[in-house]
Amino acid sequence: MAQHYTFGDNDRAAVRLRRLAAAYEPTSAALLRRFAGAGPRLAADLGSGLGFTTRLVHAVTGAAATIGLEASARFLDRARDEAPPGVTYALHDVTRAPFPGAPPDFAFARFILTHLAEPAQVLATWRGACAPGATLVLEENAELDCEHPALRRYYQLVEAMQAHYGQALRIGRDLSGLASCAAWRVEDFRLIMVRLDAARMATLHADNLRTWRHDPFAAERLDPGELADLERALDAVAASKDPAPPVTVGLGQLVAVA
Repeated sequence: MAQHYTFGDNDRAAVRLRRLAAAYEPTSAALLRRFAGAGPRLAADLGSGLGFTTRLVHAVTGAAATIGLEASARFLDRARDEAPPGVTYALHDVTRAPFPGAPPDFAFARFILTHLAEPAQVLATWRGACAPGATLVLEENAELDCEHPALRRYYQLVEAMQAHYGQALRIGRDLSGLASCAAWRVEDFRLIMVRLDAARMATLHADNLRTWRHDPFAAERLDPGELADLERALDAVAASKDPAPPVTVGLGQLVAVA
């Protein structure tokens, strides 16, 4: 199925992913520690990007082998440069089955379903691509909010852009229902709330904005003057020239079994 990724795979996007990984590694590591269980034979990181989550999955689960599946050849080249023993990567569109190699008995995805249209269909594809009895662990945004007007406006614009492409910014709220519709057996679903530093988040978002402001939706539907003002406002928060309260982030965390 055709997908539209608005955040790019250029050098700026790579820097953003590195910052994103640092911001969210604590929640992902805690999730994996709770539900990884015995070391899987083969773990798969779906939408592995630069490999930060792939290396985390491999280290925390104790998998015998871990494969990162990623549609960006640019990202894969960087990920392979830092691959530890036992970790490999393959160029693959994770909305398509079968996956390269053997069916995994453990799969992890973070912030990937939010960028995909028809997520229930994708989850059904993943169930068919995984081994019988495989464990699936998901982590997705369920809420993003801040009292600062620039951050709040940024989330409104991203939500509108993703909706235009059939995607959902706050898909973490719906993980349990989506997984059940795709014939996964939900073992655990919870919403957790964390508060992240506004300057750190504004740095991430300003990098994103500089990429997606050239997206066709933004170019055709959004006011370029407003986007320029928003970019300056986010940069001011990022540089702590305009202090802002923390960003409230809700995360949907799901564990399901095929």
